[in-house]
Amino acid sequence: MITSTAFPHPGNHSLVARYTPQAARRLVWLTGLSHAVNHYVMLIFPAVLLLVQREYGLGFAALGLLANLGLFAYGAGALPAGILADRWGAPRMLAVWLLGGSFACACVAIARGPVSLALGFALLGLFASLHHPAGSGVLALLRNVPGQEVGRAFGVSGLLGNMGLAASPILSAAIGAQWGWRSAFWIGVLPGLLLGPALWRLPAPPSAASPPAGGEKVETDSPTRKTLTFPLLLLFAFETLMGFIFQGFTTFFPTYLATYGEIPGLTVTHVTRGGSLASVALLFGGLGHLLAGRLMGTRYRTHCFAASMLIAILCLFGMAAFAGPSLVVVSIAMTISFFTLGTMSNTFIAAQVPARWASTAFGITFTLAFTVGSMAASTMGVLAERAGLPHVFTSLGSIAVLALVIVLWFSRVTAQGHSLRS
Repeated sequence: MITSTAFPHPGNHSLVARYTPQAARRLVWLTGLSHAVNHYVMLIFPAVLLLVQREYGLGFAALGLLANLGLFAYGAGALPAGILADRWGAPRMLAVWLLGGSFACACVAIARGPVSLALGFALLGLFASLHHPAGSGVLALLRNVPGQEVGRAFGVSGLLGNMGLAASPILSAAIGAQWGWRSAFWIGVLPGLLLGPALWRLPAPPSAASPPAGGEKVETDSPTRKTLTFPLLLLFAFETLMGFIFQGFTTFFPTYLATYGEIPGLTVTHVTRGGSLASVALLFGGLGHLLAGRLMGTRYRTHCFAASMLIAILCLFGMAAFAGPSLVVVSIAMTISFFTLGTMSNTFIAAQVPARWASTAFGITFTLAFTVGSMAASTMGVLAERAGLPHVFTSLGSIAVLALVIVLWFSRVTAQGHSLRS
């Protein structure tokens, strides 16, 4: 179990004592809500992609390039965001993203052509890039608060993020079909304006753990040369591949379900059907976050890590093979396994890094995941245009096999002495 005893640092024990369980719970929930807004606004475009295509007459490759710009910015800003969060406070960085993201959604909503649309997406991605390093870093600091479990905190935050992920396709598609795709982005302006001020006022957890009983000597943070351990580098590589898979998956998921996931008896529009089915599948993914929060408290967490990756691989290939109700069922299994992997990986990373560099480490993670991952939108767009949408998921499944190799390697090296801090 990842507990609050890792990386104690002398000096700030009064801060630890003042950070109450109530403050920790408020932090987890507000961070989770920020996570929900983050995924909600970033998935508006995939949900209304067909409407944008109809207005501008663009092909899948051009639409993928538009998404690519926002997703690249989503990753490019992550490392600077992590460094600033460690220096200025993660809650304030979360507030900046929320307010800035609202402004960017408004810019997209008033765009009048592909160029201004692309600039709006890039601005949205840049502001949205602040959430993950700051949000993950501040949750990692909870290991310094007595009685708090990092795995459970990541599970709750992941669940809330997943709710935003699931809500966006159905709500954005319905709003777009009824009032136009720009209205979906205007709705995206509102949550950040409401949540940003609350996070600006929220204090961060201390970056030092409570001193051990009896006055024993405490361990200090690892020196820089020991920070980038081999297991941590493997996790960075894993997150890079999973970022590519995630962006390719989510960019074309609603459109794929709209095309191949038709269930007899449903009489809704093409766009709304795809958004509705994607939302159902993504909503079930929240179970993955809760499951991972519990599995990370067991001694078999690395085995569970590998098993979840194997299930995700089978589901990706299954999505390419099935249609109709079977496709929807496989998609649900895919989202559960994928989000289980996300919470597990984040918790493993939190256990590997010193507290004072937590947001910076997650900044590296998400820079790699989202900059490389951003290429999935345009790459998979070209593939979909030339070979068909099912080949997108076959290709993502092949990449997932490489991720499984890394998971098995990580499990082996941690079992051979590179133990997790726990």
